[in-house]
Amino acid sequence: MRRLALALAAAGLTACASVPPQPASLDHGLLLAKVTTHGALLLGSVKYADKASVSEVDEKGQRIPGQRGISGPGFNGYIVFYNIPPGKFVMRSASFKARGARYQVQPPLSEEHKRFAVLKPGGVAYLGDYKFDSHWPEFGSLMWNAARVMFHWLTPFLKRPLIQRETGTPLYETGPAAETRALLAVRDGLKGTEWSRVVAARLRELGAAEPPKTDGYLRPKPLALREEPLLSWRDTLEWGEPRRSAAGLAWKRPGGEAMIVVFHTTATAPGFAGWEAAAAELRTEAAASVEDKGGVYEVQVGTRAGTGARTTRYRYPEGVLVGSETKVEVTETILVPDGYGIYTARLRAPRGEFEAVVPAFREFLLQLRLGPPPPKAAPKQEAVMPFIGGGP
Repeated sequence: MRRLALALAAAGLTACASVPPQPASLDHGLLLAKVTTHGALLLGSVKYADKASVSEVDEKGQRIPGQRGISGPGFNGYIVFYNIPPGKFVMRSASFKARGARYQVQPPLSEEHKRFAVLKPGGVAYLGDYKFDSHWPEFGSLMWNAARVMFHWLTPFLKRPLIQRETGTPLYETGPAAETRALLAVRDGLKGTEWSRVVAARLRELGAAEPPKTDGYLRPKPLALREEPLLSWRDTLEWGEPRRSAAGLAWKRPGGEAMIVVFHTTATAPGFAGWEAAAAELRTEAAASVEDKGGVYEVQVGTRAGTGARTTRYRYPEGVLVGSETKVEVTETILVPDGYGIYTARLRAPRGEFEAVVPAFREFLLQLRLGPPPPKAAPKQEAVMPFIGGGP
């Protein structure tokens, strides 16, 4: 059954080579990898593999015969394997197109048991970053490969010849930092598919921060991180300086009525009843309005997942008959649990202004870093040799 699942995944990807396939099962997941090859003559020339295969391995790290998966559409130099059942997998081979041929590289079998990735049901795993250095083949092999390439130039309607690239032992890198780069690189390409949820869930699990938003066109620079006692933020809103208090910050939209506040409630504050009580109160407030339907949802705040809900309130100015003149105000409140209490992020605006501001609010939340900034590193002390000896 597992062999059939891998075969179906490979067949589906072959039939649709440019569009990411949707998940075929809740248990199927993604495998990511990056394979680069440097040229033999021009070391600065780099080729990124666009196709690869993996083999499933057993508990001892040995390949399981017949258990093989083929990659599908990749993005930004990364290889993606779709609809792979859970298990342990290792890179088998990778290839790239160049000069009328397809060149293949293969990681050595030695220590293969140290390079496997574990794919959990419905998850995503990173196979690693492989960097190969090419070697010049022997003269006879070089001439034979050149002849095969020239024959393909004369018959471009035929399949490219597959040529084994002679390389040394590749450099291999894995770990949370490399996996985060891979997830961010393929995320945009997977938008509109169910795989985007899988990638987002793994980024949250890794605690990965969003790349800093940049400013400028010719030489874009990351926006500066503004450090406050309880959090750090980037000025993606461009609403001016916030009002500061001991518990948080507040911004008001220039020329509008929208307000954004972010504050922290400590566990020792009077009336603090804990996370469960705060989340239940948020759900109750959302249910007070029929059009809000009382639903809560997940919102990413920095590297953490928060619980959000919207409430709608109808306000009647004083001295005006009820129903003759109303002001509709929408509030989105997001709670984020913290070891020392709860962070609250809130957007409040008139209904007509609210929807226009929500995208900027969400982008702002992604750039937040909750918690006190890390302590500054102590300046390095240079050793000074004492002066020994008498005067002139």
